[in-house]
Amino acid sequence: MHYSAFEALLPSQSDVAFYRQHGWYRSKQVLSETLLAQAFSGIQRHFSGERDWHLPPTSGFSDWKPGDGDIVRTAEVVALQNAHVRQLALHPILGAIAARLTGSSMIRYFADTLVEKPGTLPDQESVVGWHTDRSYWRTCSSDNMLTIWIPFQDCTVEMGPLLYIDGSHRWSGTEDMRTFRCKDLSGLEKTFPERLPLTTIPMTLRRGEVSVHHCRLIHGSGPNTSGAPRLAFAVHLQDATNRYCVYRNERGVPWHIFLDDLAIECEDGTPNYADPAVFPLIWNERCTAQ
Repeated sequence: MHYSAFEALLPSQSDVAFYRQHGWYRSKQVLSETLLAQAFSGIQRHFSGERDWHLPPTSGFSDWKPGDGDIVRTAEVVALQNAHVRQLALHPILGAIAARLTGSSMIRYFADTLVEKPGTLPDQESVVGWHTDRSYWRTCSSDNMLTIWIPFQDCTVEMGPLLYIDGSHRWSGTEDMRTFRCKDLSGLEKTFPERLPLTTIPMTLRRGEVSVHHCRLIHGSGPNTSGAPRLAFAVHLQDATNRYCVYRNERGVPWHIFLDDLAIECEDGTPNYADPAVFPLIWNERCTAQ
């Protein structure tokens, strides 16, 4: 499949330049009602406990279940467990957008994160702390990975949309910002005082639009004060250069992420981040989505 199939929907060259300077991109309306409705149906089945495919129970990924109560619902790698969500996560338009922004000829799925914020929680309960995706992906060799964020409704400021700190992907010292669950956004901001004041961009997207952010961009989200649930799906994508690499923590112990348990091994015994069963190809100039 060639870019020409989606050319009118893809980032322009000026959009690409903007993304590389600012670390984020907001798309046109690129997802159909049918695709979103089918994925929404799959998400509801997933949250009710249904699975089309079962993953090993010891892998350690987030996976909200009905017994977990009325909290922010998070679930990971849903595309590996639900057929309709998989159709959205592996849609070639997402791969084409990622390929254009990264300059990579090949894009693979890496993971996904589903987040639903009920509109009935105390304000701070639905906050997502400032963090970078790269800080959670230290076993990845690429600094060119990205995330595509997909809301399932028109997303207003009151709903607590994704917030980007403009240009923060070019900052140093953010490699360990694993603070997704920290709800004190202002407190986190005090850890980088030399960058104040911040330019914060809310992704108030319309249904069918997506936003894209660089793996090093600092992002989070505020509380959902709208009274209505806010559902969004983040698809994490890897470019052609990404491979597993050994990363050791401060005690010298090699890092391990749950995806490493799912992938087949390379000849050297390390996880294969090109395993088509776990990290399927989404975009290639010569291939369609699998």
